[in-house]
Amino acid sequence: MLLKRKSAFFSYYLKPYKYEFDETITNINLKRSQVLTIVLFIVNALLLVLDLLIYKSMRSVVPAYSYLYYAHLIVMPFLMVFLGLGIFIKKQNNSVCKKVFIYSLIFITMIWCSFIGINSIYITGGISAYIICMFSFATCFLIRPLKTFFIYSISLVFFIYGLILSVDTVQVLYSTMVNVLITVVLAQIISSLNYASYCKDFLNKKRIVESKQMLEAVNAKLQEYEKTRTDFFANISHELRTPLNVIYTAEQMLDNSMKGSSLDRNQINKYFKMIKQNTYRLLRLINNLIDITKIDGASFKIKLINFDIVKTVEDISISVAEFIEHNGITLTFDTEIEEKIIACDPDSIERIILNLLANAVKYGKESGSIFVDIFLEKNYVCISVKDTGIGIPEDMCNLIFDRFTQVDTSLKRSNEGSGIGLALVKSLVEMHGGNISVKSKLGEGSEFIIRLPDIMIPESNEQICSSLLDEKNINRINIEFSDIYL
Repeated sequence: MLLKRKSAFFSYYLKPYKYEFDETITNINLKRSQVLTIVLFIVNALLLVLDLLIYKSMRSVVPAYSYLYYAHLIVMPFLMVFLGLGIFIKKQNNSVCKKVFIYSLIFITMIWCSFIGINSIYITGGISAYIICMFSFATCFLIRPLKTFFIYSISLVFFIYGLILSVDTVQVLYSTMVNVLITVVLAQIISSLNYASYCKDFLNKKRIVESKQMLEAVNAKLQEYEKTRTDFFANISHELRTPLNVIYTAEQMLDNSMKGSSLDRNQINKYFKMIKQNTYRLLRLINNLIDITKIDGASFKIKLINFDIVKTVEDISISVAEFIEHNGITLTFDTEIEEKIIACDPDSIERIILNLLANAVKYGKESGSIFVDIFLEKNYVCISVKDTGIGIPEDMCNLIFDRFTQVDTSLKRSNEGSGIGLALVKSLVEMHGGNISVKSKLGEGSEFIIRLPDIMIPESNEQICSSLLDEKNINRINIEFSDIYL
């Protein structure tokens, strides 16, 4: 019962590796069967020499010696054929043929050893050859306990049947049967323990390999994280230093102008504009860092209200249209629906759309186009922001929403940005219960599609200003577009 439970235990844990385990066991048994064939060949050759030199005179007196002589003589070519067949099957690498060969060798050899055991009773009064054979098989081969029970049972039945036919003395018959039964039981226990021991070693090795692979994967992720972290700090230092340098330079120029004899109002306005825009850049970077940190800490909350998403997106597009056209890019807004009330946070939606539009301008081509479209798709309201810009390489489309990731170093330097914007956009969209995806082809432009759930929440008494043209929202537009110079 204990061996049966152990077998069931190992079978359960071996399920994920069943094919690999069976292949390994088969190859081990094939190799051992070839070694056993060679050993049996040598043993039979030695026994045949003894038959010819020592027991030749006894063959005419005791028939059992003649039987041994012919058994050793017949088995020699049989073993040679099996040895050659084993080498051929090993080269074919066919699992079924290997198993057929192994079990055929086991069955035939055990029947042969049973015959030798029965015959040896007449010579020595014991069954030592059979005992050695059974224990050798139990120790050598790795076979499931149920299969070994079946094999040993056949051997036991064959042996007992041979004893009944050949042994006349009842006392010898019963004592030999008891010895054979004890031998089979012990062989079954040894075989089961041997099989369980190998199963345990196999599972331990697999766990060690899997643990090593997991450690290597974790190490690779840590190295990737370290590289990302290093790249981020290198990038963020540039992002912080550049606007500060511009502000400092503009301040120096203003100071020099005020100390001079004449003041050029246009130059002063230019320097003030530089200071203002780069202040916005710093504010945008700091806001994004704070918000992404809040999202990670689950302290960033959106405020859902029932609001017209179409009007929100349209107002944002109108607000930035003039700015975009100053950069030589045409903005086109289109919608399948005139009004759609859904549960959303208008401030977050505004931030999402502004970020996507700013990216479309930043990575757009001169005389290019941006298309903003709204349409329904099953239970979602979809917002598409499409441009005819430089596009994104296919292998980067799944990475651009990761933290601190930009398409490549050259783009990072020619177009300012920290790599936080799209990660923040994705987080804000997902906080609405939606998702964002991108379609892009390098050199032909990109399309970002936002899908927001078409749901509403119970009405509240809260009101929100629908105009995006107040001072607060104009400042927000200036902040989001601060990386783009006119």
